[in-house]
Formats: sequence, C-alpha cells, structure tokens
Amino acid sequence: MMPQHVDEKYGSAAQIMTLPPAKLIAILKDPSASVYAKAKACQRLAVTGDRTAVPALAALLSDRQLSHYARFGLEPIPDPAVDEALRAALGKAKGELLVGVINSIGHRKDAKALHALARFLHDADSEVAKAADAALARMRPPL
Repeated sequence: MMPQHVDEKYGSAAQIMTLPPAKLIAILKDPSASVYAKAKACQRLAVTGDRTAVPALAALLSDRQLSHYARFGLEPIPDPAVDEALRAALGKAKGELLVGVINSIGHRKDAKALHALARFLHDADSEVAKAADAALARMRPPL
C-alpha cells in the first residue's frame, strides 16, 4: 500500500476534500500552503466552487505547477466570470500554459472568445495553433 500524502498544515487529501469552499479558497491564497494542498483544493472546487472561487483559481493559471489544477477547478463552474478569467489569461499565458487555457475555453464553448482564438491559428508555436484550431472546431455548430 502506498503511503498517503499529508500536508502539514491542511492534512490529508480526504481532510482537504471535506472543507467548505471558503476554506479551499483560503488554501489557494495561502502562500505557505503546499502545492499538494492547493492542487487538492482546486480539485474540490471543481465540485463545490462558485463565482467566489474564480479569482483565486484564475490567479493560478500562470503557475506552472498548478495551472492544470486551476483549469480543472474552473471549467465546471457555471458562471460567466470563468469565461472572463480564461479570456484574460489568453493575453498572459505562454507555451503549454496557453495551450491549456485555450483547451479550457474550447471545453466551455465561450463564443465571446472566438476572435481571440482565431488570432492563435497561425501562432509561431505549433502546439498553440493546434489547440486554437481544436477549440474553434469544438465551438462550431454542426453542419
């Protein structure tokens, strides 16, 4: 049996997963929280998060270790603030983090991002261009 990871301040994954959204957001804002605790908080916010979690999750979109977890937490939140945060990240993210943001926009089918995504179709980074093409394809209505 593998040993269970435990964060010194916030406890085990099971303990973090029982926290209410306000405490999960506090973990994300805590500079002393471990990457592990923040990742678990993002995962739980995918289930319990709402508009109040968006700023804390969006702040992690540029974090190499936590961007994926932040997007995982943001994508299911049914609030336009998520789309606004992801569109804002398009102008800041680079490389693989930009690919992830584009993928999240495609999953959410944010029509307000169509023109912004189209600008990436001929990006010098072929992975960014492919992600933009895939996101736009996902958002197109069926023929």
